[in-house]
Amino acid sequence: MYDKELEPVSAGVVIGCSDLAPTLTFYTEVLGFRVQTIHPADGPTHATLVGHGLRIHLQPGSTPLAVLRISLPHGSPLLHSTLTAPNGTIIECVSSTEEMIVPPLASALVITHQDGTDSWGTGRAGMMYRDLIPDRQGNSVIASSIRIDNAGPVPDYVHFHEVLFQLIFCRSGWVRVLYEDQGDSFVLGAGDCVIQPPTIRHRVLESSDNLEVLEIGYPAEHFTHADPLTQLPSIAINPERTWSGQSFIHHIASQATWTPFGEQALITDTKIHQATQGLADVCIIKADSAASWPSTFVAEKQLTFLFVLQGSATVITNENGSHAMNSGSTIVIPCGDSYSVTQSAGTEILRFNLQTQ
Repeated sequence: MYDKELEPVSAGVVIGCSDLAPTLTFYTEVLGFRVQTIHPADGPTHATLVGHGLRIHLQPGSTPLAVLRISLPHGSPLLHSTLTAPNGTIIECVSSTEEMIVPPLASALVITHQDGTDSWGTGRAGMMYRDLIPDRQGNSVIASSIRIDNAGPVPDYVHFHEVLFQLIFCRSGWVRVLYEDQGDSFVLGAGDCVIQPPTIRHRVLESSDNLEVLEIGYPAEHFTHADPLTQLPSIAINPERTWSGQSFIHHIASQATWTPFGEQALITDTKIHQATQGLADVCIIKADSAASWPSTFVAEKQLTFLFVLQGSATVITNENGSHAMNSGSTIVIPCGDSYSVTQSAGTEILRFNLQTQ
């Protein structure tokens, strides 16, 4: 079945495993393989490793028979077919280019509370993840709290994400990071945030004790690729560069400008709306005394997500009741509903709006 016209192709062996973490550790630390792709970030179940001239695909389940996965170019007559060799070996013919799947938004009310009973799981690079939108709104959007308890170096590597949008907001502690074309590493402190434009190369270097960041990604399921060939920091600095039309944003809380919002509240603009050409909007709203927001309508295909960073508040919706929120609470307001917020003194809330496809 060999055909020169199908070159170049790459083949890999599929190996089943019931628990990815120890298997991944064995192949990388004992056998010397390196991670090429791993997903999903908040609870990895699949990983592709390379080393010793071999590509290995680790995935859930058992594989009693050998499985070869061959990547073929678009137009190949064998593309998307599954063949069985006389000896029982299964050959999966897949596309050499991974297509991003962007499911439509399945809008619904979702509320979570950080009350000590939330489930934290181990994600990429040993970090702890808490799912803030468990239903993913139809697998459209993912939001996670990511925690690193102990200070020190983070076992990360240069990588990038195939996404349409990604936000990193530091809620507590600090983390030192590197981003492509942005110069030397910098510290992302409490209240700071960045957006990671599609495919921008980056790396986490170290963190403080009790680091917690909020990460939002669209679409929910996306690939993370390791890039061992890119060296960071970049030799050249190009702050004007864009990736898929998006520019890099580093919002620094200590330099924020606050303007009046609603009754007694203050709001700061992170400039993310402009940097993403209207795809997403991230604002922080705080109150030094009791305050309230004006009623706001959630448009069709729009995701509205609120995260209480500190303090307490009540979210009043027109069609889905009123909900008491405390520090760490989150809520997704369904499309077609209107909402307002009353917040107590000292409360800070992150408001995230996303216009989905």
